[in-house]
Amino acid sequence: MENKLPKVLSISLSTWRKDSGIHTQTDLFKYYDPDRVAQIYTKSDLPNTPVCNSFFRISENEVIKSVYKRKAVGCRVYNGADADDATKKAIEEEKTLYAKAHKKKSWFMTLAREAVWWLGKWKTKELDKFIEEEAPDVYFVPIYPVAYMGRLQLHILKKYPRPYVCYLADDNYTYRSCGANPLAYIHRFLLRRVVKKLATNCTEMFTITKTEADETDECFGTKSIVLTKGIDFEGREYSDKPVSTPVKMVYTGNLLIGRAASLVEISKAMANINRDGEKVTLDIYSATTPNEKTLSYLNSNGCHFRGRVPKSEVDGIQESADIVIFVESLEKKHRMDARLSFSTKLTDYFKNGKCIFAIGDKEIAPIIYLKENDCAVIANEYAEIEHCLRLLIDNPEKISEYSKKSYDCGFKNHNSKDIERIFVETFVKAATSSNK
Repeated sequence: MENKLPKVLSISLSTWRKDSGIHTQTDLFKYYDPDRVAQIYTKSDLPNTPVCNSFFRISENEVIKSVYKRKAVGCRVYNGADADDATKKAIEEEKTLYAKAHKKKSWFMTLAREAVWWLGKWKTKELDKFIEEEAPDVYFVPIYPVAYMGRLQLHILKKYPRPYVCYLADDNYTYRSCGANPLAYIHRFLLRRVVKKLATNCTEMFTITKTEADETDECFGTKSIVLTKGIDFEGREYSDKPVSTPVKMVYTGNLLIGRAASLVEISKAMANINRDGEKVTLDIYSATTPNEKTLSYLNSNGCHFRGRVPKSEVDGIQESADIVIFVESLEKKHRMDARLSFSTKLTDYFKNGKCIFAIGDKEIAPIIYLKENDCAVIANEYAEIEHCLRLLIDNPEKISEYSKKSYDCGFKNHNSKDIERIFVETFVKAATSSNK
C-alpha cells in the first residue's frame, strides 16, 4: 500500500518537530509513508520528526534581511540535523519576537510583516529546484491566519500546478474576530483574498470541526471532510479511578488570547469553595509567563502555577488528574478567537478518560461539540464557574460519570483507524483527480 501512495508536498508555516507543542499536522502524517512526504516551511527551526524526510526552509529572519540585502533566501535542510551557531541565534531571536507578539498583539507589526514578505526575495531557483526534484503528486495546503503564507502557497500552485488538499483549523476568513481595530480589518481583507482563491479551487478540503465545515461549504462550495487528531485505542480500556481528596484539577496549555483570565476566574471560585478547608486544587502547567497580578491568583486559593513542562510528561500529568480544564476566553476582545477551532488537547482528554470542565462561549465550535456529545461540564459565563465546580466537587460520582462520557466520545468520534483511513484515502483520491 505505502509504495502506491502519492507523493505529498506540504507548504506549512512551522517545521515538524517531535518535541514541539504544535503537532496537529504531524499527528496526521504519522499515518503516511515518510519517504513520500516533503515539506516547505517558513521558520528558522530545523526539522526533527519521523513523519517526513525532505525539507526546504524559507526562514522568516532571512526574508527580513533579504529586503535590504537583496540576497535570495531559502535552502534544503535535513531532518534531525544539529543547528549551527547562526541557526541557534536565529531560532532564539525568533522565539523572543513571537513571545513579545503574543503578549501584546500589534496589527501594525502584523501588516509590516506582510510587507516584508511581499518585498522579500524568496521566489528563487533553489525553491523551484526543490519542488522539481520532489515531484509531488499532490500538495497539502493548510490555511493560516497570515496572508503571506497564502501568497507563498498560491505562487507554488500557479507555477507547478497539482491537485491540492486544504486544511482549515480556525476562522481565517470572516471578520468576526477583528474587534474594533481598523488595521485588523485591513489585514483580514488581505487574508480573505488569498483564502478565497485557495479554498474555491482546492481539490479537497479538511476542516477541524463540523461547525467550520458547514460555514466553509456555504462560503466556497466545498464538500468539507471533518478531520481531528486520532486516538489509538489498541489495548486501551476505560478505567474508573477513585476520586482524590482533595479533588485534583489540572490545566496544561498556553495562557494566550484571554485564557489566563478564565483561569483567574476559576481561582476566584476556588477561594469560596475552599473557604472551610481545601476541597479542590488546580495545578497549571504552561510555557506562557503570566503578569504578576495574574500569577498571584494562579498561586493562591488552591492553585499552583508550575510553569513549563516537557511534552513527554504531559500525558502522565493529565492521567493523574480527576478533572482536566479546557478554557477559552470569555473576554469581549478574545471571545470569538477560537470560534471554529478544536484543540488537540480535547482528544488527549478523551483518550485518558478524564472528566472535562470547560469554559467558553456557547457559540464557539469546541463548546458546541462538547455540549452536543454531553462529554463535559460547561460554564458559558464567569458567573457559572463556581456552580459548575461545586456540582463536580460535591458529587464525586459526577466526576466518574463525565470521565466515562469523555472516553466514550473519543472512542466513537476520534478512533485513529477511522482518521487514518479518511486521511490517506483523501490524498489518493485527490492525486488521481484534476484541479477544479
